[in-house]
Parts: sequence; structure tokens; C-alpha cells
Amino acid sequence: MKKYNNKINRNTIKKSNQPEIVAIYCPLWHNYDHASSWKGEGWCEWELLKKARPRFKGHNMPVTPSWGYFDESDPHWSEKEIDLASKYGIDVWLVDWYWYNGVKIMQEALENGLLRARNRKKVKFALMWANHEWWDYFPAPFDGTRNWLLPIRHSERDMQRVIEYCAENYFSKSHYWTVGREIFFSVFQPAFMVKSLGGPEKTRRIFEKLNRYLASCRLPPIHWNAQLYSPADSGLLKKAGFKSATNYNVAGIDRTPENLLIPYDSLIEQHEKHWNKMLKESSLPYAPVVTMGWDVTCRCEENIPWPFPPSPKTGRFDYPYCPIVNDNSPEKFRILCEKALRFVQDTKPSPYAIFVNAWNEWTEGSYLLPDRTHGTAYLKAMSKALK
Repeated sequence: MKKYNNKINRNTIKKSNQPEIVAIYCPLWHNYDHASSWKGEGWCEWELLKKARPRFKGHNMPVTPSWGYFDESDPHWSEKEIDLASKYGIDVWLVDWYWYNGVKIMQEALENGLLRARNRKKVKFALMWANHEWWDYFPAPFDGTRNWLLPIRHSERDMQRVIEYCAENYFSKSHYWTVGREIFFSVFQPAFMVKSLGGPEKTRRIFEKLNRYLASCRLPPIHWNAQLYSPADSGLLKKAGFKSATNYNVAGIDRTPENLLIPYDSLIEQHEKHWNKMLKESSLPYAPVVTMGWDVTCRCEENIPWPFPPSPKTGRFDYPYCPIVNDNSPEKFRILCEKALRFVQDTKPSPYAIFVNAWNEWTEGSYLLPDRTHGTAYLKAMSKALK
């Protein structure tokens, strides 16, 4: 069994009352073998952004990155990203990570890019297991037909393989993010994982076994974090061994507007409502997320008229044919960040952090990287509010 030298910087304590800023990093912006197989040689999701068009008057499409359509798996570009993130106060990347029973996709952005950058230790990193089935929404058929590309299944054997791979390739890095001297590891759709493993009691036993394996590698135990959109499953997850919650984004309001346009002011209110609901009703400590924007029209068929009609299959506004945010601005984002800071300082969750959606979710309209319209204005707004 491989042993690791656990002389790990666990991690520098920040100034009193200053939360860590954790930016979600989505690794869609480089070619990988599965993408070439599914969509054609050299394809990645930049192609959707290039072909985007305005759906209505005043629609900010297409979005053009200031750096162009760069290859994020190239450490040269990773160094630019790390320098920019560090300059504006981002402490941690929360990297979307994809594992399908040993099949990995898009890991090149992390393994070839961020982890090989010469300045990599300026920003810590952690994983968010993007625990969802991968289907072809490039673009998504409006009729609701789903072409499943990779299914998600869970077993005790596969969980062991996940942690063995992560221990060797990620957890042993000195700049992997820890919370209370534990390895931070977040899971999307965590209740699905727990139920697939046989329920909370069996999941807890699996977690305990995985921690014993990590101890044999001279690594700390795992702080399991749940990506939750409601407090409903928090009790089950706490029983299973999860220790905290956040969520990937807040991207909707209570009622679907007739024109499918959500004012950002309404989204700010929805953030506060969601944070407080999680605070009062969740069995797990909750760290808030702030969402810079939301627009997934890039992943929709071009010929579907705006506003999108309900799905002919379900009668709902299903992803990605759903409402979008249409009037977000750096100044409004700053206001939301200030509210998140006050929430964290008042509630003091563990992790003591604010999550930001997102660093580079270009085709979901949520990104901090500079574009030709706003430059670095969103980064400046966030930094002004949180630092």
C-alpha cells in the first residue's frame, strides 16, 4: 500500500472573521477523447458559445471571452487563471470532477492544467464530484429526448476506487483544501448516492472504511459536503456521515415568469430566502453560494422560438429550456456578495466559506473570467464586497 508524506499545509489560517472564497471551476473548455468521439474531432463546449445568438432584444449573446477560446488544460493558461483569481481574492477552486465507474472525463483541465501550473499553490483546490448522468445537451433536443452518454452507478467497490484514485492524485497535494484538518470533498446529488449504496447506515460504514484507508496512507479523514437545493434530505445525509452543505447555484425564483426573464433583484431575494431556509431547516451546517448569472440558451436548439414554450413531453420548463436572468450587473453582484458575507459572519458555518458560481460556466451564463463586455468588473465587484 502506497504511503504519502503528510507534511501538508493544512491550510494557512485567515484573518479573524474573513471567510474563504471558493470559486466553482467547470472544466468544459478543452478537447478530451470522449468529446471527440461523441461530437467530432477537437470538439469542446466553446463551439456552443461561438454559435450562440440573441433570443430577444437586449439579450447579451453571444458572449465573447476576453482571452479568446483558450485551452484550459494548457498550464500556460492555468497560470493566467491562477494569477487572476489570486489577485481578486479567490482562495480555493472547487473543481467539477467526473467519474463513471472508473471512466473519467474532463480531468485534463485539473491534472494537466491547474496542477502543473508553476504558480499552482497560490490557489488551493478541492473536488466536487459532479454525480449526475451525462447526457447530450450540446444542444438538448426540445422534445425531451435524452441521449444518455454515461450513466451514474454506485457500489462499495467503486467508492474504494474513487478514494484510492483521489488519494494518489489529489488528496496528497499540499495545497488540497481542508476544513478542520479534514479533506473537503463535495458531492452533487448526494441523496442519490446514499440510496444507491444501500441507505445511510451502510453509507456511514463505507465512509468509515474509506477513512481507515486514508489513515493507512497517512492522510486525514474526509469532510463530506452535500450539494443541496433543499433541506429535505439533510437528515438522511447527516446520518450517512455528511458534515456540511452548500449548493451549486441559486438560479430560479418561486414562480416561472411569463416571459422567462428573471430580474437579478428577484434572484438576490431568492438567495437570501434560500440561505435562511437552509439555516433554519437543514440538519447540516450551510455555507452560502452566490450566483453571478444564469443563461443556458447556448445549450438550446436554435430554431425554438423565444420565450420557450413548455416541454411537449412534461408540460414544464425543463433544463435547458427554462427561465434566464437578464439584467445582472457587477454592481448588483457586489450587493449579493455583501449579503453573503454578512450571512456567513453571523452564522459561522463550517466550512467558513462563501461559494461562488462560477469561475467559468460560460454556457450557463455564470462566469467571473473577463469578457469583452464587462472585462474584470465582476471580479472587482466580488473583491470589493468580500475583501
